[in-house]
Amino acid sequence: MISLKIGKNFEIKTDTLPKAWVFYSLVAESGILYAGFTARISTKLNGFKQRAEDDALLSELCERSETLIYQSYNRAIDALAAFKAYIQENAPEYQYRIHPWAGYVYLALDATRFPFISIQESTNDNWQYLGPFRYRFMLVDIIDSFSRILKLPHCDTGTYPCVKFDRDLCRGWCLALAPAAESKNEHDLQKLDLLLKEAFMHPNNGILEMVQKERNHYFDNLEFAKADLLDDELRLMEAYRDWLNFLYVAKNLQHSSKHFEIASGQLKSAVLDGKTYHFHIDNPPYRENESLALPLATVDEMKIIYDYIREQSHA
Repeated sequence: MISLKIGKNFEIKTDTLPKAWVFYSLVAESGILYAGFTARISTKLNGFKQRAEDDALLSELCERSETLIYQSYNRAIDALAAFKAYIQENAPEYQYRIHPWAGYVYLALDATRFPFISIQESTNDNWQYLGPFRYRFMLVDIIDSFSRILKLPHCDTGTYPCVKFDRDLCRGWCLALAPAAESKNEHDLQKLDLLLKEAFMHPNNGILEMVQKERNHYFDNLEFAKADLLDDELRLMEAYRDWLNFLYVAKNLQHSSKHFEIASGQLKSAVLDGKTYHFHIDNPPYRENESLALPLATVDEMKIIYDYIREQSHA
């Protein structure tokens, strides 16, 4: 374990910190304040400093932290196991008061209510939920891309119909919600429901391949600027597809080895330095509309588990 003295508000040269998976803890003279795991310790500390400007609890943590203790690991699962064992044996003062998943959001779909596609911070309503996603802006961009390509609703205002309908950027699905809607509009909403699920819930829906074909067309015709723009969109769609594939299997991941036992996509036990640690598994009852929704508090752990099992299967 490496120990570094840090000044108030993390006054430390973060570029000297390792660019690898680490388990870390923030300590004051009064005791352990907070612990975590991350692949980017510099980014994590800088993020704490930025959020502290608007978050009184984080501001307090930054103010009180005196020492950074960390250990580097080659694999994410080792950093995760070290973190969980440490939390089990210690009681960091801010551990359950500061949420590393703050800012994570869910994609919410409902073809029967305006605005049809929504970004929400919980799964407490009756929408069809997917996520959580770590980056709100990434989700906004993917909604914008799919909506533009398929003319799906992406409403920017609280009233409808909006200017997108006038510009033929949307098929006016909202008109089916009007009191005088005809029977064909009911059929339209059924069609919208199918389109929303096909676009956002099916990893292999062909949209990425369609954009790839368009990108290749521009490239072959020496329209490199247009091809470059689609390269960014393709990277976005690939990231979304990868995350969607993760959401489909995360809850059911099981694995057992000499050092780790995995159940329900989480670390159930680990052997560290000859000692076996047993951990609580968070497995809440999921509603039908939460089939692709994971708990905020465990999504980062479940992604590490997902990547670890994939690596093992290809080893």
